[in-house]
Amino acid sequence: MDNYTERMVDSVARNVTGLAEFECSGFEITGDRIALRYRATGTDGREHAFTETITLPASLAEADPDVVEPIVRLLHFAAAPSYFKAFAPARITVPSGLTHQERHFFTEVLINGLGEFAYVNNLPEVFDTPIEAPDRPDTTGTAPEVFEPSRLLVAVGGGKDSIVSIETLKTEGYEIGLFSVNSYQPIEATAEVAGVPLESAKRALDPALFELNKQGAPNGHVPVTAVNSLIAILSAQALGFDAVVFSNEASSSFGNVAWAGRNVNHQWSKGIEFERLLRASLPAESPQYFSLLRPLSELRISRRFATLADYHSVFTSCNRAFKLAEADRTSWCGDCPKCRFVFVSLAPFLSREELLRIFNGRDLLADESQFEGFLELLALDGLLKPFECVGEPSEVKVAIALLHEHPEWRSHPFLAHPQIAALEVSDLDQAAVFAFDEDEHNLWPRIEAAVREV
Repeated sequence: MDNYTERMVDSVARNVTGLAEFECSGFEITGDRIALRYRATGTDGREHAFTETITLPASLAEADPDVVEPIVRLLHFAAAPSYFKAFAPARITVPSGLTHQERHFFTEVLINGLGEFAYVNNLPEVFDTPIEAPDRPDTTGTAPEVFEPSRLLVAVGGGKDSIVSIETLKTEGYEIGLFSVNSYQPIEATAEVAGVPLESAKRALDPALFELNKQGAPNGHVPVTAVNSLIAILSAQALGFDAVVFSNEASSSFGNVAWAGRNVNHQWSKGIEFERLLRASLPAESPQYFSLLRPLSELRISRRFATLADYHSVFTSCNRAFKLAEADRTSWCGDCPKCRFVFVSLAPFLSREELLRIFNGRDLLADESQFEGFLELLALDGLLKPFECVGEPSEVKVAIALLHEHPEWRSHPFLAHPQIAALEVSDLDQAAVFAFDEDEHNLWPRIEAAVREV
């Protein structure tokens, strides 16, 4: 019996009649501080209350409440999965009501944003979560037609993608600021190299959630980019920027596994589907929201990043750099899906010496213990693409094909492995990976022309 069938049989046998209760109970806005409140009653009858706090880089006191409050409502719903998952499956109530678009937004964030959580915890019932709320009239209007913004707040995560966005916008002469939710050394170092001011918001989850996790409550991935996107939009509103720029690429829309009738995608809240959903849900006069690199593959972005040598010593994509405990942080762990993907995607475009310098002298392709990890990136031997922010298997195949042509890599023992040597990549395959996606983006003509040059 395959893994998918086993999970489905288990789910049919589970008794889900006694659902826990989860409530989005309201929020408060006080200057630069936002408090998001939730309540829950577990199946054991125990009651729980949570308050998450967001501290923006500037006050919203002078901002238009008709713009701010609808955005905070979306943030309230986007942050809810962090707490809801501890009680899943559960019934959700929203006493304040939902507009038609809010109901659609909240439903999609739950179903798709918790897809990986449902898969890993074998909880397909999450996909049928009931959301009970009275209808709420929509008086906000819809987001206006796209216009060319003049002041852009660029989200920075310390990785290569946002760096490519920064340099593209600087070259075009746009007025930009940098933004992060919480701040870490790679983010601050990126801002320093870029020579652009960094504004940071702080997000603090309720400590009671961590206690529940310690007690064995269901835990797992949540759509954190949805939360960060809305915090960025509120920060832009407070700071006077008219657009928020993320650096999510075409590859983020590619899923990991088909399961329980769904396409489970670790990066769903980075994908084009979420970008469109959020844009359609924002109120009129909200700062715009778009991803600059949406039409590009990870490999094309890596090719451009390879030319930005000033950033090579400060960037990182490894999750270990962002651990809560400072003592647990490192720039590159050298043994995770993100390290492996960045290594193989940069290798075709850098000298061996330059690449090894980034990874503290480690040649990840020479580490036999990581070979299966590279097979995962390729989705070979029945393995799933890792539940991480990595590119598509087709991109990894093209990167490896380019290594066969690289004078410093073409004789590498990694390329002689039978599974690797058997890979077939045509000229059309390469062209497709480096192509500009004409339809899957929300760029205006001037900036689209600049992104085509990446």
